Amino acid sequence: MKGLLLTSLAALLYALSFEPVAIWFFAPIAYALLFWVLNNFQRKIVHVSLFAFLSNLVILSWTNSFVGSIPWILLSLLQIIYILPLGFFAKKSRSAPLFIFLVLLSESLKSRIPFGGFAWTRIAFSQIDSPYSPLVSVVGITALSGITLLVSYLLLHPNRRIALLLFTLFVASQLAPASSHSVDSLNVLAIQGGVPERGLNFNARAQAVLDLHIKTSLRDRDGSEDLIIWPENAIDVDPLKNFVAERKLNGLIKTIDAELLAGAIVQEAGLRNTSILFDNSGAAKSIYIKRKLTPFGEYIPLRPIAEFISPYAEDVTDFTAGNTRVIHEVQGHQIGSVICYEVLTDGLVRDIASSSDLLVVHTNSATFSGSSEGMQQLAITRLRAIESGKSIISVSTTGPSAIVNPRGEVLQLLEDGEIGSLKARVPLISTGTIATRLGGWLEVAVLLLAGFFTFASLRRERYSL
Repeated sequence: MKGLLLTSLAALLYALSFEPVAIWFFAPIAYALLFWVLNNFQRKIVHVSLFAFLSNLVILSWTNSFVGSIPWILLSLLQIIYILPLGFFAKKSRSAPLFIFLVLLSESLKSRIPFGGFAWTRIAFSQIDSPYSPLVSVVGITALSGITLLVSYLLLHPNRRIALLLFTLFVASQLAPASSHSVDSLNVLAIQGGVPERGLNFNARAQAVLDLHIKTSLRDRDGSEDLIIWPENAIDVDPLKNFVAERKLNGLIKTIDAELLAGAIVQEAGLRNTSILFDNSGAAKSIYIKRKLTPFGEYIPLRPIAEFISPYAEDVTDFTAGNTRVIHEVQGHQIGSVICYEVLTDGLVRDIASSSDLLVVHTNSATFSGSSEGMQQLAITRLRAIESGKSIISVSTTGPSAIVNPRGEVLQLLEDGEIGSLKARVPLISTGTIATRLGGWLEVAVLLLAGFFTFASLRRERYSL
């Protein structure tokens, strides 16, 4: 019973390292405690399963907001699968380096499978306020998870070499460049217009959502804007085919005399979730189609099973994913759109960032408004700003919306439920970071280093017997 209580405490601490509490050092303490339990109690698989289930149950509690408890519980149970190898190998070895390697490997797997992966509870995504987070621009996201686990190792096994390594990494993090010098900027107005109804039916009155964003844009503009940005689902009636929506948008754009980058649903070979850049005449200048769709949100895998488990699955019409990177151009500058769930995908974000001077995250938190989902996603977005070395405009229908600088700092914020806008002259940065240039090779390198660390540790363990 004592072991189970300690494991439950570790799970709670890990959950509290995420928003809304967001105390970063709870994560390394949580894993240190879990590793200690695995070395001192039997039923290893039970302990890792309990840790994974409880921590995810708390972190992902926002999924219970409107769709009921069954999908929430099943999603949390699914996360157990990835950590089972840790419980199995803990029966055969007490090696903390092996534990670290297996946790990093489990994160890599859950970022990819099934259905393209679900990396929301990745260790690094709890570490935006860690003193090591600036290193992400050099060593990448996976390395931040690894460094956090090294802190866990040091807590378990005080070691001069590990302490020196972590101190060196800390010094390096303070010297890590956030980005290259900006050579130009854009005046941006980002609109959080709200929705008439929160929850799953947020877009039931699509024209009303459009009207709210038009109204807020007209109210808050001052005439100096180069670009106005709207969130995902701001236009939920096809603006390329719906005459009423097209007329409203043309009237707005002629009044503001600025380009508009807006999240819109279009019907082209199926439903498409897009970001569309409208030029000063109201014409669609470029269209990016979301490539990474949200499983069980924008399409239903295993539909017969999903509909049996939750009646809400029957209401989901499958979207069609895009397959092409499209970068918007505003006054000769490159603007990359990332749409909501895509912010979780390392390769996709790097792909867009590598060709952009500024990133925009279009999102829609109306379904989970009032929960911690929006702030958790913003923490991920802040880490992406550091990784890419770009400013990011994160704009939501209901909030939170934010302007984030390349150091991951929130310069302006609209809280969940606010109606308003963010105004800024945002720097444009064309060069990338080491992390974006090396891309997925950094993850491979981190896993290889962790594997080498494990191999050396297991050899010492064997020779000491």
